[in-house]
Amino acid sequence: MPTLNTCGPAPGFTLIEMTIMLVVLSLLTGVFVAPLAARIEASQRREAEALLDDIVEALIGFALLHGRLPCPSIEADPASPAYGLEHPTPCAANIPGYLPWRTLALPAHDPWGGPRASAAAPWTGHWRYLPDKNFTAGAITLATLPSGAIQIRDHDNNPITTVESRTVAVVYSTGPNRRDDGRNAAWSPAAPVFEAGEPTPGFDDPLRWIGHPLLVARLARSGRL
Repeated sequence: MPTLNTCGPAPGFTLIEMTIMLVVLSLLTGVFVAPLAARIEASQRREAEALLDDIVEALIGFALLHGRLPCPSIEADPASPAYGLEHPTPCAANIPGYLPWRTLALPAHDPWGGPRASAAAPWTGHWRYLPDKNFTAGAITLATLPSGAIQIRDHDNNPITTVESRTVAVVYSTGPNRRDDGRNAAWSPAAPVFEAGEPTPGFDDPLRWIGHPLLVARLARSGRL
């Protein structure tokens, strides 16, 4: 004959015990989630830096093929056949542009961006791009010199590019916070001064530029000059 269990039901957790358990679980979750988020962001930054290196090579490759740098892309409507293509030369003046990704067969946006669905949609994560006007107008020769308008500076406003290494093109990502930081938020076609440097709490824009000596050397080595 089976023995009846005369013991009462096992006691459940008290409210205090459940509260303690939730606190412990929250702390453990924070311990694991924070490093994971940091690793994901670091991986995305490495991807963005690698893509920027590819973009620089693609821009130089375009110059090797066509004798000039491409104009920025300014078409806002994703349904337009011109979307993602360079603006026809001469480049449109006084309009901040984007990398002509379809012309260069490159990704449209950085690891933090996404496709746009309409002409009114924000340009989240799309590569910003500005070439020197002298290097898009026609065939580059040894006599072609940068206008000197595009400047790159560090976080302390010290010049990174000099008269000898004058910039012929700049391209950058708006980074994890998806907005232009520092001088990259304030540049204009009349004063194209950009900021580059290591990430800080207030700055996270990966940026690359092409200097005049580099482009001339690559064109000369290929027999373009």
